[in-house]
Amino acid sequence: MARQALFPGWKVVAGSGVGIAFGSLPLFASGFGLLAAAMARQYGWHQADVATAATIFLLVQTLVFPLCGWPLDRWGSRTFAIANILAFAAVLALLSQIGNSLSQFYLVFALLSFVSAGTNVVSYARAISLWFSRRRGIALGIAASGQAVGSFLVPVLAQKGIALYGWPAALLILAGFEALVCMPLVALLVRDDPRPYGLLPDGETAGPQVDIAPRVDPGMAMKDVLRTATFWKLAAAFAIMGMSFYAIAPNIVYILTKIAGMSLAEVATVQAAGGIAVLFGRVGFGLLLDRIHAPLVGVAAVALFACSCLIYVVAPVPALVAVGAVIGGLSIGGESDLMPYLASRYFGTRAVSRIFGWFLFAFFLGATVGPVAFAQLMASTGGAQMPLLLLVAVQIVPAALFLSLGRYPASAATEAPLVSRAMANSLTRP
Repeated sequence: MARQALFPGWKVVAGSGVGIAFGSLPLFASGFGLLAAAMARQYGWHQADVATAATIFLLVQTLVFPLCGWPLDRWGSRTFAIANILAFAAVLALLSQIGNSLSQFYLVFALLSFVSAGTNVVSYARAISLWFSRRRGIALGIAASGQAVGSFLVPVLAQKGIALYGWPAALLILAGFEALVCMPLVALLVRDDPRPYGLLPDGETAGPQVDIAPRVDPGMAMKDVLRTATFWKLAAAFAIMGMSFYAIAPNIVYILTKIAGMSLAEVATVQAAGGIAVLFGRVGFGLLLDRIHAPLVGVAAVALFACSCLIYVVAPVPALVAVGAVIGGLSIGGESDLMPYLASRYFGTRAVSRIFGWFLFAFFLGATVGPVAFAQLMASTGGAQMPLLLLVAVQIVPAALFLSLGRYPASAATEAPLVSRAMANSLTRP
């Protein structure tokens, strides 16, 4: 079959990357601390007050992720992403107008979390899964790497805005950027389906105008997915991964200062190295998913995480700790690739957004438990060594779950019929 010189699917990846880079998760992970600290200084709020807002944000977003699936599977990535970006911008502007009221702060922050879940990877996984098959892993990896790029850019832009104009103006600038830059780029580049362009996944051509009747996606209905052991194995694996990753992240300063005797400046350097590694992990795991059976890639991700924890315990030397942070960053980079990829390979694209939403729910449900459980274990054991060793041992569970999955039923049973029908349509047209 012929190929186009420039496959439009890569424009979809680029638009998705832009949307993900400036979605709510990069803003929360990298910009929340700066904005909340500026607000706390002005209003005299305490650290516990700010931390409550962070908990509200994570909890609401965790609950909303499964709700994103139905409208995504019904209306597509482009429409849903545009609506969420505009709503996100509107609530950012609203947040800039609150006064010295913690109740207002919490309420608006809950609203911000509710409307912005669809600004993240979950909105774009369906479109990328329809545009790519053989290269789906790297396409998802490149798009998801936008989150790492955003996590680098957002704090820089937020700090400059706060320093020059104050936090309310900084929020308005971010809102304007979402509405006037991010949304138009997503609207221009993201397309839900290759068929109206006479294309098949990965850039194969199928004649002028492949059948553009409403799509009946190959794959399993959500009610059937929920009856499979595979779904629950994957949900459990991702819950443990979320618990493990987020057990480390909020406690990393304590871990490295107590175990390795590092200064705050050294910890910041280590965290920066880990952040860069996340970017390479997104792309690297995407490449692996296109070449290696995905459950084995999942085993590799949890094995890398276990190695990172072990390095913190047995080699508390700053240079080796940095190596551990890089290994940990690489492992974290795989989770956004694994969830939508495994959802589409094992269950097809019919309900991929809903499945991915439930996997995100499981991941962040584990994430809400991890930091507190790890901190309590540190307090009860008098250090971080034992909790870290327990995290290493726990990785046996997701590794075993991945290894128990078997072959993809979707490779022959779900995607091949779509390609065959499109080919037949193009061959029988006059």
